[in-house]
Amino acid sequence: MKLFRNSIEGSTAPLAVLFTMVSMSFTVAYLKNTFSQAVMEKYRYAEWRALYSAEAGLNDVGVVILPQITGDTTLYSEGINFGQDESGNPVGKYKDIHAWTELLPNSTRKQYIVRSTGVAEYKTTSGNQIEVERTVYTSMVPQGFEEFMYFTDQEAPIGPGNTGTVNFGANDQLEGKVHTNGDIVFSNYGCPDFSGSVTITSEAVDEGGGIGSWGACDEGVFEEDVGGETVSILDTVDAIIFPPDNSAEVAKANATRIFEADDMIFRTGKKDTLVMTEINFVPGGYWVAQWWYLIPPVGSPPAEFDYVWDAENTGVNTNTSSLHLGPSNVFIPGVGYEDNFIILSALDASGNNVQDEIIAVTEIGDIIRIENNDGSRALAFSANSVIPVGDDRILVSIQDGTLNYFGSLEEGFSHDETVKFINTSAPTGLASDVEWNNFQYYHDHLDNLTSYCEAGRIQHFDFEYWNAAGIAGSNCDIFTCPDIIYDSEYVYMNKTFFSKGSSPQILYVKGGQVLVRGIVDGQYTIVTDDFTEYRRHDDNDKIDRVWGNIWLIDDVVYLDSYGSGAVIHPEDGGTDNVLGLVSGGSVILANTRPNGARGRQYGSNININAAILAMNGGFISHYWQNTLLGYHDWNDGLGYGIIADGRGGHRNYYRSDGVSGIYTGGNDIRGTVNLWGSVTQFKRGYMKRNYPGPYNVSPGVGYDKNYNYDWNLKLRPPPYFPDLQSTNNSVILKMASYGELDNN
Repeated sequence: MKLFRNSIEGSTAPLAVLFTMVSMSFTVAYLKNTFSQAVMEKYRYAEWRALYSAEAGLNDVGVVILPQITGDTTLYSEGINFGQDESGNPVGKYKDIHAWTELLPNSTRKQYIVRSTGVAEYKTTSGNQIEVERTVYTSMVPQGFEEFMYFTDQEAPIGPGNTGTVNFGANDQLEGKVHTNGDIVFSNYGCPDFSGSVTITSEAVDEGGGIGSWGACDEGVFEEDVGGETVSILDTVDAIIFPPDNSAEVAKANATRIFEADDMIFRTGKKDTLVMTEINFVPGGYWVAQWWYLIPPVGSPPAEFDYVWDAENTGVNTNTSSLHLGPSNVFIPGVGYEDNFIILSALDASGNNVQDEIIAVTEIGDIIRIENNDGSRALAFSANSVIPVGDDRILVSIQDGTLNYFGSLEEGFSHDETVKFINTSAPTGLASDVEWNNFQYYHDHLDNLTSYCEAGRIQHFDFEYWNAAGIAGSNCDIFTCPDIIYDSEYVYMNKTFFSKGSSPQILYVKGGQVLVRGIVDGQYTIVTDDFTEYRRHDDNDKIDRVWGNIWLIDDVVYLDSYGSGAVIHPEDGGTDNVLGLVSGGSVILANTRPNGARGRQYGSNININAAILAMNGGFISHYWQNTLLGYHDWNDGLGYGIIADGRGGHRNYYRSDGVSGIYTGGNDIRGTVNLWGSVTQFKRGYMKRNYPGPYNVSPGVGYDKNYNYDWNLKLRPPPYFPDLQSTNNSVILKMASYGELDNN
């Protein structure tokens, strides 16, 4: 027994150690688990704070800027602190608030997206600073102007010969949504047929408007029978901001292709030259061509004299038919020239004595330019004086500080290089070889330093490039002898084909007008600028404007439309083709043979498949160029201003201004505008002009209207077509999605 007890007593120590170790392992495990949970709690708390900060950035900044962006925008890249915790420290910070627009996948409808990243920090027990990031986003979709069959900002007319009166009458049959920010006026001789909702603004109603005059109509014009119940389709809404400048800029910022039309204006020492663009849609893509043109009055060429550069002589010595700077005539690499006069031979490069002529046309302060043939090297300065040096030379002194050299600073003019001496300030008359070279044929504003062409006044497309075939002696035009036009001396960009590709395209014509026609196979929007300023050719001190008009010179229809021009509506399968025309000025039905010119002598009607938006003008016919016997010239009917451009009798086909025009009496009716699409305009463009008014004749000039809404636009709007905007110029958006992005 004793031995047994001793053996038991001898095992106590190891068992105690064992139990102690087991206990310690449980304790360690417990402490480790407790530590891990504490670390995890810190991390989860930091995650929550980061998410909270990200959402704060999204709500406080992201959704505020989203309706106002015109391109990719990122704010607070370095971050900004947000909130306070229980210790008075920031909850976190938000950063990298990135807003942008893109098309929805497999769609022409755009969406606005913004994301925000939140950051929170915590310190580990070992003292390390850990940063946690969470990113959230939201996407929103706008309501576009393509949803309106008919929209005007002001229900007032726009165009030359403006009487200030326009109304809805028996010939107005509009299906789809109709809205005006102005007042609806009804005709005294019949009522329109509305087959969709009609909205006026609460602002107009509050001011006693909305319905300006009932004419021969009453409230019944807005009533429809729905299931045996009479309901009103008239409603009031808040005013819709127009023009939608913000979203038009978004379209330009997302342009697939940009066609430059303003890179020959405001060049030093050169006259301004404008560019016309043509987009001709065909199956598989589109053709683009560009021509240069001048808007009359066109001045005669500046005082130019051909010479060669003398790089060897100095002082007042020079070779025959040469010129150079003096007194040093040294080019300084990296600097240019630093002389104070120029010496010229009295004989130009052709051997003509031009001493008296140069002295006669050069005055103090005149801008003199000397340039080589390709313009890669040029001098410009202001003349201080001009004097003869004997009978074989001319000295033109340079005003201090005005000498400038343009070209490579590594080398100057070469010896015996051909150059021109140009007095850009010399007075000139009007060019005798330019037709219709008179101010009144192209402008209906005052001829002074402050007036300019307005969007709602007389506009033009038929400059000399358009008449190149006729001027060359061929009785044809771009429709019958296109090669002559596309190969003429006026070509700025050769006719080039562009494939439609596999995604929607936005075509931006920058700084100019555009001619449009063809068969649309794809999804396109054409957008132009509001206006481009240029210096008048006859007087550089006068600044005028050319508006970004879109001229329809022939039918523009979808590839799968019916022969009548009607589109395939959604209930019959719909169409994948779509076209948006967003004009900074007006969308104009050009006076061309396919469009029914000369009272339909060569063709009639125009078929259009497009959503149309005229930012500062209207959807309008080219009635001011016509063949009416008594209403075709600029000085006919001046009681309403200039109502015609004088060239109608000399177009379709071309006749020179030196012969009499051919006219069609009182009939220049061109047929019917068959539109399947939508019309949004600043003011209502005139389509037909006749008795009574400035075109006091019947049947008159222009088109009847057959407007039909393209219901495909509800499902597939033109890419980046402008959106509705609120009173602070922000796009009206509704949320489409919200979520969190993976920061890994």
